[in-house]
Amino acid sequence: MSDQPSAELTTLRLDAQNGVLEVGGRTVHLTSVERRLIALLYSRLGDALTHREIRTEVWGAGWAGGDEALRVAINRLRKKVESNQRRPKVLLSVRGVGYRLVGTR
Repeated sequence: MSDQPSAELTTLRLDAQNGVLEVGGRTVHLTSVERRLIALLYSRLGDALTHREIRTEVWGAGWAGGDEALRVAINRLRKKVESNQRRPKVLLSVRGVGYRLVGTR
């Protein structure tokens, strides 16, 4: 997967309180984990966050699980925000680091 942003950025709007994300004008309803995950990524739009940063913020410092829960959450979120999960343009993997949310507010 590419860690390069697309030439045309998708407009994102997050209503974290109600768990609703708008992606390119399309409304996406989020679970509680997805809400915490997207709120973190959205707060650092364009920045690559490490797996550890994300796990700590989303599941807490005491989380004993590994990266599998994170991968599952990212995949579920991608199903909701990407038009093509195999070529993501909004929620990108950053090899050796973690993930990045790309778009404009």
